[in-house]
Amino acid sequence: MTAIDLSGSDVPMDEKTIRVKNLTKDYHIYSRRGQKFKEVLTFGKRNFHDTKRALFDLSFDVAEGECLGVIGDNGSGKSTLLKILAGTTYPTAGDVRVEGRVSYILDPSTGFNGDLSGRENIVAKCSLLGMTPSEIRELYPRILEFSGLEERIEHPFKTYSAGMQVRLGFSVAIHVPFDVLVVDEVLAVGDFLFQRKCVNAIRQFRDMGKTIVITSHSLSEVSSYCDRLILLRDGEVVMVGNTDAVIKSYVEDCENLYRSIEAPVMQDEVLDVVREKVGGARIIEVQFLDATGQPKKEFRTGEELRIRIRFVTDGPLPDPCFRVQFLRNDGLLVQGMNNYRQEVHYPNINGHCEVIIRYPVLHLLNGDYYVNTGVWPDEYQSFAAKTPYDVHDFKDIITVRQKREHGGGLTYSPCQITLNKLDPI
Repeated sequence: MTAIDLSGSDVPMDEKTIRVKNLTKDYHIYSRRGQKFKEVLTFGKRNFHDTKRALFDLSFDVAEGECLGVIGDNGSGKSTLLKILAGTTYPTAGDVRVEGRVSYILDPSTGFNGDLSGRENIVAKCSLLGMTPSEIRELYPRILEFSGLEERIEHPFKTYSAGMQVRLGFSVAIHVPFDVLVVDEVLAVGDFLFQRKCVNAIRQFRDMGKTIVITSHSLSEVSSYCDRLILLRDGEVVMVGNTDAVIKSYVEDCENLYRSIEAPVMQDEVLDVVREKVGGARIIEVQFLDATGQPKKEFRTGEELRIRIRFVTDGPLPDPCFRVQFLRNDGLLVQGMNNYRQEVHYPNINGHCEVIIRYPVLHLLNGDYYVNTGVWPDEYQSFAAKTPYDVHDFKDIITVRQKREHGGGLTYSPCQITLNKLDPI
């Protein structure tokens, strides 16, 4: 994929607070200790590292007073980009210009000393950001009140929970004088009430004309206060535009991604390491059948699906639990069923047998699904997922195709839409 300038901004250059042009960032990865030191001794004549490119040729602008959101999957380069904008790391190539004073909250512990108390850290960080002692004394009560850490402020920072560290870091970041605020995905660590305070503060700064760049996995939040969004994928700018258009594109990409299973199925030698089988029964075969009993791996929404599990026992099974689960490729359980839930029991099963689980109407929507099947001593142990007689987990995959009228999401629920004309009130 070739990165192009998708800034889509008509703002004159002298009104832009942030200018990013052809930004590239590489990281050096050393596989063993001492390799970096050996590289230094050769004065750069020999390399002992692998290069990981985190950002590829990014170009965009942020206007003064604009709130820009950066979204994308984990590992897409969001945090690296914000670190460069905050000045805590430097680009490998390209030009990055940020006009005005920058305040930032990245990693919860960024800029704090674990051995100092919360109060001492406030003073130290404000000093590093260029504030005078009198300015710090004036701001300190407001920072403390916003953080809500009055009872713990004299305790060492390293004793704070991740949420408390975020409280202190964000409180300092928004109270020091700044023109540009850079906020990484740290608000998710805090509790709900503090998140509300942070979101309200960000909205107030936006209304005050401050420039804000923020990353978040909460699409509802960024859509409510961001003017534009950047969508990153594997370190490249995929799209820049208004929030609704970018979110729509991102959600569609995610839905398409989660519908497909391209990874190889898990083998028994991998799963047996983390699961203890109690023995007593062994699954011989799992088949997926249509209404006529013909095996196949692709079905359509609304048609019949039968799952046939053939197994052999080592002796009588008192009351086994037969379970089937449908999972999306990220492990999300879409639907599960077993005979215990339907109050159906089969005491003293012995020998070669088969159980058929029939779905008269398949309600799954378009996509690939893992179908986990298993024979368990009872329903409780099927929940614990540790001691089955035998299981087929992440080994069998079916594909489901749908029509447009079946709607979106994971499952199909028939519905009727009716419009009624009402009399004027």
